Amino acid sequence: MTSAAFSQVDAIALANEYYEQGEFEKALTEYKKLAKNNSNIPRIHDNYLKLLLSEEEFKEAEKYLKGVIKDNPENFFYQVDLGMLYKSQKEEEKSEKVFNDIIAEQAKDAGENQKTNGIRFLAQVFFEKNLREKALETYQEGRKAMNRPDMFSLELANAYQLMNQKQEMVLEYLIFSKSQPQNLSYVKNSFQRVLTEPEDLDTLETTLYDFIQKDAGNPIYNDLLVWTHLQQKNFAAALRQARALDRRLQNNAENIINVGLIAFRNQEYKTAQKAFDYVLTEFPDSPSKNLAQRYVLLADEEVVKQTYPVDTTAIRSLIVKYDAYKENLRDVFNIIDANRRVAHLYAFYLNEIPKAIEILTENVNQPVGKHRVIAESKMDLADIYLLNEEPWESILLYAQVERMFKDEPLGYEAKLKSAKLSYFKGEFELAQSHLDILKLATSREIANDALNLSILIKNNTVFDSTDVVMQEYANIELQLFQNQKNEAIVALNQMIEKYPKHSIIDEVYFLMAKTERELGHFDKALAALGVINQTHYFEILGDDALFLTGVILEDDLKDNEKAMEVYLQLLEKYKGSIFVSEARKRLRELRGDFG
Repeated sequence: MTSAAFSQVDAIALANEYYEQGEFEKALTEYKKLAKNNSNIPRIHDNYLKLLLSEEEFKEAEKYLKGVIKDNPENFFYQVDLGMLYKSQKEEEKSEKVFNDIIAEQAKDAGENQKTNGIRFLAQVFFEKNLREKALETYQEGRKAMNRPDMFSLELANAYQLMNQKQEMVLEYLIFSKSQPQNLSYVKNSFQRVLTEPEDLDTLETTLYDFIQKDAGNPIYNDLLVWTHLQQKNFAAALRQARALDRRLQNNAENIINVGLIAFRNQEYKTAQKAFDYVLTEFPDSPSKNLAQRYVLLADEEVVKQTYPVDTTAIRSLIVKYDAYKENLRDVFNIIDANRRVAHLYAFYLNEIPKAIEILTENVNQPVGKHRVIAESKMDLADIYLLNEEPWESILLYAQVERMFKDEPLGYEAKLKSAKLSYFKGEFELAQSHLDILKLATSREIANDALNLSILIKNNTVFDSTDVVMQEYANIELQLFQNQKNEAIVALNQMIEKYPKHSIIDEVYFLMAKTERELGHFDKALAALGVINQTHYFEILGDDALFLTGVILEDDLKDNEKAMEVYLQLLEKYKGSIFVSEARKRLRELRGDFG
């Protein structure tokens, strides 16, 4: 390096030192000297321009920038700075011209040479200068110049996302989806992260219908519409779209299977039924046929169990279907699982306990070693012994499963059942010791069940050293477990007469409502819930009672108008309730929001 070059480096270092130390006049003097040599500009530009502006030497700054631009016409960074200078001086017309000229030049270059880096870099510079509209304009002009309507769609989508312009963002992501179908998962993930309000998904749904009408042959938009309906928990609409999509793609019902499984996991059993039935009818050679056969039975089972009062004829018909299903099975574990379910139906819905015990005993004696389905059969057998008033047999079987699957979800489930058995027997301290451990269980469902039972015991024994009231309530829960519903109703009414002011009274009314519903006495169920809604709405079961009121009105009595009133009331009154999401979905379905 020459001595002249060394002196330039030293001079820049000196100017920067003055700048860092706050000696701005000295720094400015040095920078002015250095600015006369174009090779110094990249290393002094930022500090020098900041000083000129802070010292309000605006004319000097303009002169400097114009000189730099003349010497470096290819570097639009300096032109942007000139536009920013004019903008800071409220010379909007001048700044607008400078910015527009830069955009036009970069767009022209992109159009002629198909080079997009200049457009992307300029847009990024505009974003850094907080000129977001100019950044958008840059992408759009580049798109026009290249005659590529899909160009820069991802960049525009991300820009609109930053600006919270969701409608425009959706449009660009959909354009991107068409040109880059392999990145559809990325688009879905982006939508899931950003479209957090129901109204956002409504906008996406409407926009997708527009795109489908304009480009009916493109399955990407149908795929996204299926996904949108699933996010809205509108499973019936998702199934309709999935059927249309699978007919077009001829992909052996993969989308229908997916919708069916998601619907099942979300306890939308009737939609799951339709999905798997459709697969078996329309795609008899599908590789997912065995899966569909299993899940259509599981969905049938849940629908039958949740139809009140339970139809025993439908239960027997379901058992026949399970028997036919087992005849074609080759997997011993699937056969054992089907046997479990049949045994449960015999015991808890037909009261044929010896038959259920016979089936489950055969299950647990299968020589297959330690396996989940064998352990589940043992727990089912324990439940049935408890149903048959043989609690000691139940304790032994629960303990076996707990030891076999220690520190696993199945072991925790067995421990929870042991805790409930202790609760039924009135051994509340022992039950509580189990529950304290289970509240830390890895399974959220088990932890929540343990927490709820723990709270019930604590809240209703703390002021009652005799535990008499709690024991009466536990006895009623045992009666219900043993399917003695009418006897339980009598006992619940007796508790209401004896303990009208006790802290457990809202639990009593809620349990009565659930039991009357299961018996098909819907008006009586609503009357019990009405007491909670009017008198105990501030208690822990306030939102539970109001939500169940809406469900009975909608599902059992088909009174949609009243159900909508109740769901609206819940949304207004219990904004933090766990039922808000489901209530909102049901309300929107009843109003016809899903079209």
